[in-house]
Amino acid sequence: MESQSVLPAYERALELTRSMLDAARKGDWDSLVAQEKERGIQVERIKMSDPVPMRDGKSRERKLEIISEILRGDKQIQALTQDWMHELREVLGSISAQQRQSGTHGL
Repeated sequence: MESQSVLPAYERALELTRSMLDAARKGDWDSLVAQEKERGIQVERIKMSDPVPMRDGKSRERKLEIISEILRGDKQIQALTQDWMHELREVLGSISAQQRQSGTHGL
């Protein structure tokens, strides 16, 4: 794939990353997971269509900008999902403690 024709695929991956970050900020975990799957498919397409680094300076620079922004977005998403996982552990721990106190285990 030529340099210019692969850039839209990178742009789409970035768009999906932005949507994932928005979903994580809203706590919309189902949407986050669905978009993450779609982005994974997009990344596989990029790998297959862009196996050789771009030689065109402007295209290469834009590609690197996109990848950097995707990585920044992923880092923010990770922080948000870690917070959510921490809250979920606390809720599950509380439920477990309540079950122990009441003598039921819901099995």
